Amino acid sequence: MLLTLRLVSASLYPTQPIQNTVYYSGQSALTSWIDDGTYPPLSDMGGITIQLYCDSDTYLATLAKNVSAGARSCPLDIPRSVVYDGSNFTLRYITNTPYDMIIYSADFRIVVQGDSLPTVTNTSASSVANSTTTTSENLFFQATNTPSSSSGPTPSPTNIAIPPLRPGDVGNIDQPSRSSSSSAAGRIDIEKLKFRVVFILWPALLGVTMAL
Repeated sequence: MLLTLRLVSASLYPTQPIQNTVYYSGQSALTSWIDDGTYPPLSDMGGITIQLYCDSDTYLATLAKNVSAGARSCPLDIPRSVVYDGSNFTLRYITNTPYDMIIYSADFRIVVQGDSLPTVTNTSASSVANSTTTTSENLFFQATNTPSSSSGPTPSPTNIAIPPLRPGDVGNIDQPSRSSSSSAAGRIDIEKLKFRVVFILWPALLGVTMAL
């Protein structure tokens, strides 16, 4: 019974954290205490070790060592890796001078934030950005990798330039010139003359010769 009384009897009385205190993971926090006038006084207490617990008896981390009781406060770094959103956390103030004693803080809350708990807004923005990037990459891939219909190289298009017609050319389209007509007529007369010589005049001359 005496040992139990010594565990809870000390002048160190935590004033921060209290029941409505909220600490944030990955950030600095401050714990503080006062001397409530009981034995032993803060001046007689040795260095204090401050530990973080959850569910009253589950050890999580040691936040500070050899803290002077007379300082009445101590900055703490709340670890991000070992905590979760909850309101069942406590601090333990432990010393062995002038005798072994443990002082408990009130239960308080820790909120996980930052990289450990991404917000919905950041997640949605990231998804939209990734979707836009993926769509752009797909469109670029389709535009630059369109398969050709044949195995051979795709011929490049040929540009055909048609000069404008002059006013004098409008009536001359698909109409032969006079010189062309005369040449064609001359060729037709020569062909007729050859035909007459071969098939009419030559047999007649041959017949007359044989008759003589």
